[in-house]
Amino acid sequence: MKKIFLTAVVFLGATAVASAADLPIPAPVAVPVPVLFTWSGCYVGIEGGGIWGHSEQVEQAGPVGLHLSMTGSYSLSGGIAGGTLGCNVQLSNFVVGVENDFSWTNKKGSALNRPPFDTTVTNTTRESWIDTLRGRFGWTPVERFMVYATAGIAAVDAHLDVSSPTIGIVTDSRTRVGWTVGGGGEWAAWSGPFGDLTFKLEYLHAGFQSNTYFNVPNAAGVAIFARDVHLSDDMVRAGVNLKFNWGNPVVAQY
Repeated sequence: MKKIFLTAVVFLGATAVASAADLPIPAPVAVPVPVLFTWSGCYVGIEGGGIWGHSEQVEQAGPVGLHLSMTGSYSLSGGIAGGTLGCNVQLSNFVVGVENDFSWTNKKGSALNRPPFDTTVTNTTRESWIDTLRGRFGWTPVERFMVYATAGIAAVDAHLDVSSPTIGIVTDSRTRVGWTVGGGGEWAAWSGPFGDLTFKLEYLHAGFQSNTYFNVPNAAGVAIFARDVHLSDDMVRAGVNLKFNWGNPVVAQY
């Protein structure tokens, strides 16, 4: 009886092994390997915020002729909104790039003339747009967050309105060119097959060289004293950028 039992066990075991040998071998399951986020690539975006600064008018030709301040320094403020275009290259934990932005603004401020000038005259400095072209130099303390410094050139469309009870309002405008420096932080909030959505907050300061306004008499033939107009800008802006992932495969992260 024992021999019959052992023979049956051996037979069943051999049959099971033979059947298993005939079964197909399952293919290995591919485990997706997450791709680390990179700041490399080009992007477009929108931005907006607040802008403020200072202006001053210094006499260049007039009854005094001593190059005195006609207004003293006075404040300007307003809003700013526009678009951004740029590209980055990431090298380990460092990021270098270039960015251009163009923004509309309603920044303005006014001041009366000071003695010995006609104190009934109101002077208004206002801006209609501002453009900056800057390099960006970033560092990534964690994978999806970057802090950066930025510097470059700035251009602004600056107008000067002079309002007098005797001659009305006279306007002159110049495109002013200067420098800008600042810094900020940017966070990559979402990544997908097409691109990365990032949010940024930045501060910029811009200074512009003095330009002379009103070099010629106005249309009525009344001379407006030529003056140098000093101008500076400070901007705090929040923005949203879409960085394209052309040629860079990514795994979606939330």
